[in-house]
Amino acid sequence: MIKIGIIGTGNTIGIAGMHINAYKLCPDAVITAVYDILPGRAQSYIDQYELKDAVVCKNEQEVFEKCDAVSICTPNATHVELAVAALKAGCHVLCEKPFAPTAADCGEAVKYAKLTQKVAMIGLCYRDIPGFVYMKKLIDEGAVGKVFFVREEQGGDRIGNPQVKLEWRMEKDLSGPGALADFGSHMMDICDYLLRDSCGRIREVHCMQDKLIPEREIIGSPGQMGPVTNDDVSCWNCRTEKGTLYSFTASRIGAAFMLEIVGSGGKLTFHGARPFELTVQRKDPDGGYSSKPEVVPVPQECYGPDEIAPRESMAINFYYEIRQFLDVIQKKRTTELTFERGRYIQELIEAAQRSADTGETVSLF
Repeated sequence: MIKIGIIGTGNTIGIAGMHINAYKLCPDAVITAVYDILPGRAQSYIDQYELKDAVVCKNEQEVFEKCDAVSICTPNATHVELAVAALKAGCHVLCEKPFAPTAADCGEAVKYAKLTQKVAMIGLCYRDIPGFVYMKKLIDEGAVGKVFFVREEQGGDRIGNPQVKLEWRMEKDLSGPGALADFGSHMMDICDYLLRDSCGRIREVHCMQDKLIPEREIIGSPGQMGPVTNDDVSCWNCRTEKGTLYSFTASRIGAAFMLEIVGSGGKLTFHGARPFELTVQRKDPDGGYSSKPEVVPVPQECYGPDEIAPRESMAINFYYEIRQFLDVIQKKRTTELTFERGRYIQELIEAAQRSADTGETVSLF
């Protein structure tokens, strides 16, 4: 039985809840400790999720003493310090994305992951969404032929409300980039995961971004406004080493969740509101489109091997992220979602931010 600690419960979104629900489905894991900078929030999570074996810890060191592994669900700027402390204390680590505000910040955690030989995973779990699993299968089978271009959009609606107060994710010092990092980390990871074999790595990026709600009320200071210091919306285009064009939009003030891949053999479209199906339109590689778009259910083989995996949007991919983390710890399996992967994705985000800051196209690697 692996003893798990949860560090950071969150004040608004509370991504820790997704981790907790997934751990509770795994018979070989038990949550024994919860820590948040506000003890009342930690206790609230223990009560809400009925964590009968868990205690509230007064600091992260106490968590490390009570656990074999930890999920780090805190603001981005704290990830590396907490990950390094956990690794030094002998714990395995699953760290939420984005890894850190800058790529350089990630180096210390990557170093200690290698030194300690502990499992150190980054939480890029969207690749386990069944629609993306099926998309990967079709691409690898050649269903879209040569990929011409890709269009992807992700985001959320909650922060579109100007009454939402000034959160850490709106402050560059605590978050790094805003929508670009929050949603772009998943977007970059998914495209690279699906298409690197056929399209190569991203080699150029050009980005533009804006703050649409430039100030918000400071939490705990009624009527006092503070500046938003990172982006509400980012739009960036990329070219891969084989010439494929990617177009991305990340928005925290209102956006869809979709990915469209267009190639010589047709189009594949994923809609986040319908994660268990794809829209497929076939094309003759030497001619035009041969059929109308067809909605195709994801086959059962793309739901993963575990019957206990929840068949609910987002819950299923968080389950497989946690299941992978536990299996890498216990069964010595390998994972692509290493801290090195987290740093690589941060390098792509940083290149996009540099382009937005300078107005110039940035070349990579």
